[in-house]
Amino acid sequence: MKRFIKPFGYVLTLLSLAYIVNIFLHFDLHALQFKNPFLSIAFIFLFGVWASLFILIGAYNWKLILEFLNGSTLPARDVFSVYIRSNVAKYLPGNVMHYAGRNFLGSKLGWNNTEIAFSSLLEFAFGLALTGIIIVLFIAAGLVSFPAQVPLALNYERIAWYSVIAAAGLLFAILLIYAYRLLVYKESLELTSTKLCGRGKQFLSVRFLVLFAKMFLVSLCCFLLNCAFYFYLCDLVLGFRLQLADFFTANAALSIANYMSVVTPGVPGGLGVKESVSVLLISAYGYPKEALIVSIIVFRIACVLGDMFPYLVIKMCAAKSLRGTGNFS
Repeated sequence: MKRFIKPFGYVLTLLSLAYIVNIFLHFDLHALQFKNPFLSIAFIFLFGVWASLFILIGAYNWKLILEFLNGSTLPARDVFSVYIRSNVAKYLPGNVMHYAGRNFLGSKLGWNNTEIAFSSLLEFAFGLALTGIIIVLFIAAGLVSFPAQVPLALNYERIAWYSVIAAAGLLFAILLIYAYRLLVYKESLELTSTKLCGRGKQFLSVRFLVLFAKMFLVSLCCFLLNCAFYFYLCDLVLGFRLQLADFFTANAALSIANYMSVVTPGVPGGLGVKESVSVLLISAYGYPKEALIVSIIVFRIACVLGDMFPYLVIKMCAAKSLRGTGNFS
């Protein structure tokens, strides 16, 4: 599987980067007017600090999921430390190393590996579902629109087909769990069924509804903050202004592109894929690709800084703690 996923990820990354390079080859140097290059650089760092907020919110969401699965409160300092330190590993080849990092660091704290892995799966499922719900609600409210050339029509046959695929995937996952517990732990089918039923009851409880409500509100706040993030980044850093009517629409496109890059196997941090999909989606609203690709690259730089700033703070705090205890090993 690794021998297939890695080359696939590299090829997809190269194709995406080739698309971006092709846009640069036809770049119009007058497409952007930098107001003040030095001020723009300062703004990029400030937006990097702003992006750090999303990492902290992500850590808080993961803490909520872990505590829901565990049934007890976990130290916020430990959860945030594990999340932030493992988060930078998403830039390593494979696009899954940050999840592996969580298990590695969490197991050193005595956390259950199965619950950590399941929490990562739930985090992705919650993020995808809640983002989709928010975008649909904004479309229904008329705040997010489709490009004129994209017809808004439901394909019920395709929806039914995707539903069948999802149901088959769920059934396969359940059978895989049974096989894993039987072969690895020599666990009886009856005991596995009891554990699965117990886990299933967690998702039919008031605690789950409370968790869902909390994460929906957090996701909604993040969506609104992201709208402002990209809108003002384009304006303040590049002097490239989006129409106010696309304030929510642009971020909806970025959110879709983000999850497209997350589900792409083997691509480190969604590099190239996220940028190319973002340009394709937003340019459908009539914006020049030259200006968009620069804005998306600057957006990526700010997000990388947002990943690095909390990580550096965690490392500096750890180093300071070691100096305070006199442990330099």
